[in-house]
Amino acid sequence: MADGGRDGLTSTEYERVCRATETYREELVVELCGRVGLRPSEIARLRPSALTRREFDGAEHYFLDVPDGDGGTRRAYVPVDVADAFQKYVEVNDTGDDERVFGVTPRRLQMLVSDVSDRADDGDARLADVSARDLRQYFARWHLVEEDVDPRVVQVAGGWSRLDSLEPYLDPPTDRELAAALGDEEAVDGDDDDANTRAVGNAFTEGTLALGSALESVSTREEVERATCETLGDLVRAAWVCDERGDLREWAGTDETRARETVEDTVRDTALFDERGVRGDVQFVECALDADRWDRGCTLAVSVARSNETAHGLLCVVGPDTPSTGLKQFLVDAGRRVGWTLDAVERKRLLLADTGVELSFEVTEGSFFVEASSALDCRFDLEGLVPVEDQSLLYFVTAEGASVEDLLDEAAASESIADVRLIRDYGERAQLEFVVSGPTPTTALVERGGAIESATAEDGVATITGVFSKKVDVRGVVEDLTAAFPGVDLRAKREVERSAPSTDLRQTLEEGLTEKQRSALRAAYFAGYFEWPRGSTAEELADAMDVSSPTLHNHLRKAQQKLLTAVFEE
Repeated sequence: MADGGRDGLTSTEYERVCRATETYREELVVELCGRVGLRPSEIARLRPSALTRREFDGAEHYFLDVPDGDGGTRRAYVPVDVADAFQKYVEVNDTGDDERVFGVTPRRLQMLVSDVSDRADDGDARLADVSARDLRQYFARWHLVEEDVDPRVVQVAGGWSRLDSLEPYLDPPTDRELAAALGDEEAVDGDDDDANTRAVGNAFTEGTLALGSALESVSTREEVERATCETLGDLVRAAWVCDERGDLREWAGTDETRARETVEDTVRDTALFDERGVRGDVQFVECALDADRWDRGCTLAVSVARSNETAHGLLCVVGPDTPSTGLKQFLVDAGRRVGWTLDAVERKRLLLADTGVELSFEVTEGSFFVEASSALDCRFDLEGLVPVEDQSLLYFVTAEGASVEDLLDEAAASESIADVRLIRDYGERAQLEFVVSGPTPTTALVERGGAIESATAEDGVATITGVFSKKVDVRGVVEDLTAAFPGVDLRAKREVERSAPSTDLRQTLEEGLTEKQRSALRAAYFAGYFEWPRGSTAEELADAMDVSSPTLHNHLRKAQQKLLTAVFEE
């Protein structure tokens, strides 16, 4: 057996969450998380005296002395309107200086955010699972990417312990950003240019709404790509969409030849590509165009269509070589929305397909389970697999032929195992939970749309079998996997019959649940959470999934409610 979250909120999605608040307390808690960068545990410890005012260059600024729970504090910056709301909340509730402002536990504050996200859902599954952690991630991304704040400032203001914790939010600078930061000459902007820039920015805001509307009724990849190109084409001179390998799929405002040549000559040389195709960890680049192919004064901007860290393709637009307020934010947000739509379309396609392509791979190196099965002379069988935070996979595995102590020691010595836990010891065999991180063959198969059917490891050899939709580029999957992992070889490929879902319950599980709800339910099932006596507690399960216990309970409650609704209203 070989080893194996969510993109950040966009500004539009954050505003929708804010609009879903119904009380002053809800609004203030959401803004303390999303605009001040506080954790629920920090909010719960706040007292009125924590807010202080200072004046610099004639302007007033507010700060919070945030208790860390160990007697220390950190300094957080508070926008003026949030500070005003904080003061009014204290006054209205007649909170004393020695009293806590909210008077509830961190768990209750997390549940409050979950209640708000329920109301913000409104048909957008991404918003149904918004947590306090997501709001803090929005705080980091907004200041780092949109406001270009020094990462050291964001680290201190948001209470991150290490600077590298913020690395996932940072993209390589574009040529325009490098020129603005390091150039010797100052750009001259007239009033007319400012007015034009604002007009373009407003157009991008309207474009965000138009794209969301266009993607509501799509059901195939072709429809997603066509709707995306048509929407982008109304905003810029030319636009086109590529797949995850960089191959041209759809275009508008230009001809196929010019778009394809631009991809080959310009886009493939950017940081968006590696040897396997489009990268999922870079969001946006901007580069100059060939003057012989395009008129002078044009620039190419490209974003990745992605869900989590999985790249589904590229969105490319050609526009004027002048600053356009909102272009980068619009295109990055569009990439996320298109990526999530493509992911949902492909998942549904695989679910409903009558046939699929089954691929079986043999793995002989580069896997903890391969190495451990050889070192301990044991066998591993995969029972379940669940994606969790930070691009890790949660494995539920049965091991035979080795003692639990030896298994735990072997896992502790492996760099690819972030955590391991014994669920049940049956004597001759044991059920364990592994958190596997880093690039692995299983992760690569899952990211390319594969459903892992089985995985075993014995005598230093692992076999992984996954099923893909017939419309997936199976050859590309095999080439990418074997190129990235030298110890992997394709052993079998065949077309298999797939039973379509026969009940509304199965369709609800696959289509009605959000990704986080589905992951929580699968993890709870495979970890024995629903058994008696329980194989795992909620706290153990939440820790393995890197979420809080209230967040896990919230996902499970919502998932069970949807499944029970499908049963009793059938």
